[in-house]
Amino acid sequence: MLGSQRPRIEKRPDSVGTLGPKVSQFAKLCGILLDDWQSYVIDGLFAVDESNEWAATEFGVLVARQNGKGEILVAYDLAHLFLFPRLDRRRKSILHTAHEFKTAMDGFDRLRGVIESVPRLNERVEQIYKGNTAEILLKRQPGQKSLGNRIKFVARSKNSGRGFSADVIVYDEAQELGVAARNALTYTQSAVPNRQELYTGTVPEEGLNDSEVFEGVRDRGRSPVRDRTGWAEWSPEGSEDPDLADVIDLSSEQVWADSNPAKDIRIRTETIAEQHVRAGADKSSFARERCSVWPNRRPEQEAIHNEVKLDVWNGSADASAVLGDPPVLAISLGRGGGYATVSAASRSGDRIFVETRDTRVQTLWVPAAVAAMVKDLKPALVVLDEKNCGPILTDLTAAGVKYMAVNAGEVAGAFGSMVESINAGLVVHRGQDDLLQSLRHATTRPLVGGLTWDQSDPTEPITQIQSATLAHWGVKKAEANPAKEPGVVTGIR
Repeated sequence: MLGSQRPRIEKRPDSVGTLGPKVSQFAKLCGILLDDWQSYVIDGLFAVDESNEWAATEFGVLVARQNGKGEILVAYDLAHLFLFPRLDRRRKSILHTAHEFKTAMDGFDRLRGVIESVPRLNERVEQIYKGNTAEILLKRQPGQKSLGNRIKFVARSKNSGRGFSADVIVYDEAQELGVAARNALTYTQSAVPNRQELYTGTVPEEGLNDSEVFEGVRDRGRSPVRDRTGWAEWSPEGSEDPDLADVIDLSSEQVWADSNPAKDIRIRTETIAEQHVRAGADKSSFARERCSVWPNRRPEQEAIHNEVKLDVWNGSADASAVLGDPPVLAISLGRGGGYATVSAASRSGDRIFVETRDTRVQTLWVPAAVAAMVKDLKPALVVLDEKNCGPILTDLTAAGVKYMAVNAGEVAGAFGSMVESINAGLVVHRGQDDLLQSLRHATTRPLVGGLTWDQSDPTEPITQIQSATLAHWGVKKAEANPAKEPGVVTGIR
């Protein structure tokens, strides 16, 4: 029985097509013959949206060892280095990382070997370096505005990659990717258009591997929420269910096929059978390493990050609720400038209605978007935290947007008011999933005069609840100090 050529669990962002077949054909011309399942993953990685950008800004692959993940990575690196230049014709940078130095260098040696075996590729190389880090630099191509494309291979640490702005980041051995190491890398992409992060790994061993980041990718990949996360997982039926994972028949050849796409292609059935027998009575390592059994955490194991009563929040959802007149707008930027949200709020009887109006990556879009909203909605206030929104203040002013800047004490007061109002059932919303998810992932940090929202996971934006909180506060502020002329922005900056 051949291994399954399609993942049992997968998620692909909305797209209009894929450049995957082009990549697979290019790999074949370079001597890399991809299995069907490998080409299928490549199709997902190189899917594009209506803007001709990568549909997935992050993509995770969970597959057992020795199935051929390395060929996917070589084809992926080759394609980004040689096939797909930046749309603005500037230098493209790829950062290929691994937990261990030897794994990073193995990836480098594989790619170098392919390039040096293909004369037409080798003649495009400017320089190859190998040391504590390894790097391949290409010659500048006609029409390219700056230096040629490059790829760097590094072993991860809390400082690796700092100062290296990457369009594409590969996280090999993602089960060994800690938050500090990822933070040193992911924020290099904050100002990069058409970015993508690829995570490949196996099931971590609880208590041994620092797997928080990969687990977050897994959870987003298994979630039905439509977003920019791609996911491909080869695992047996029921392995994600904590109530079923322990009763999976690990002696079943069907289980082996579901978990190993390269079964009877690269891995013989006899080899898997031997590994099962040699695992002995304790089959946990076999389940983890060969069958990729990785159950979700039970609900009671999930951390409680803040004091919001989510049952009350969910019970306050009203799909028919609409924004009143005049509303309040509020802006929040994500840490590192990687994304931003504009939210709105208005009075709705004895409650306050909140909603997100726009969330996108990066921040340059915000001033024009807010200016258009001001023209359309004629808000009573535009509220922001001046420290948080520092990068866009000049552009907001240039766009003619007047705003009210809040101080640290007011930010803390807004937080306290929002939490108390939510738990009292005094905040109404339309059940927007992005608001719910930001609440789930938001924790708190101390601030002068109280607390405010903070990220519990650096990969999960919380600008939705941050901006909704400021908008909620703005409604009360506007009511306490009504504008002299209806529909006029009363911001003082």
